[in-house]
Amino acid sequence: MITAPDRDLTHTQALLQVPVGGLDSAPRQNIESGIPGVRLNPSLMRHEISDAALAEETLRTGSAAWQVVVLLAKGELRAASELVAETRLSDPQDFAMRVLDTSLTRASGDAPRAINRLRALLREFKDTEHEAILQQHLGFAYVESGDLLAAANRFRKALDLRTAAGADAHLVESSRACLASVLEHTGAGSAQPAHQHPGQ
Repeated sequence: MITAPDRDLTHTQALLQVPVGGLDSAPRQNIESGIPGVRLNPSLMRHEISDAALAEETLRTGSAAWQVVVLLAKGELRAASELVAETRLSDPQDFAMRVLDTSLTRASGDAPRAINRLRALLREFKDTEHEAILQQHLGFAYVESGDLLAAANRFRKALDLRTAAGADAHLVESSRACLASVLEHTGAGSAQPAHQHPGQ
C-alpha cells in the first residue's frame, strides 16, 4: 500500500503540473514525479502515465492528492474535479487540494483565472515552504497563457528556492528542465539557478 500523507511537503511539491498546452521543444527525458506510475514530461510540461499498473494501484491506495494527479494525467478531468471538491468539502484549506484546484482550472483551458488564483495563493504563502510549488505552477500557467518571459521568471524562482532548500532531486530537475524548455524558445540565458547555495 502506498503511504504518504497529503500534507508531506515533498509530495505536495510533486503535485500536478499539467497545463493543457506546452512547448513544442526538443524531447527531454521524462522526470520522476514522486507519484507511482506518473512522470513529468518537461517538453510538454505535463504529467503522463509511465506505468499503467502502478498508476491504477495509486488510484486504489494512494492519497487523494496522488489520485487527482493520476486522474488528470489520464485526462479524466471530471473525476479529478469531483475528488478535489469532495476533499475540499471536508478541509477547505488543504494546501495540496487548493493547488490542484488551480491545476484543474488550467487544464480546463482558463489559464488567466489559474494565474489569478495562484497569485492570490502566493501572497498567502510567500516566504514559506510552499512558495516553490506555487512559483512552479505559475510558470506552467504563464506558458499556457503564452507569456514565456513571465514563465521563465517563475521557473527560475522555483529552481532557486528548491536548490536553496535542498529539495528532492526530481523537484529541482523538474524546475530546471522546464526552465530550459522555455529558454529554448525565448533564446535567453541558461537554466542554472541565479544564486548557487554551497552544499545544496
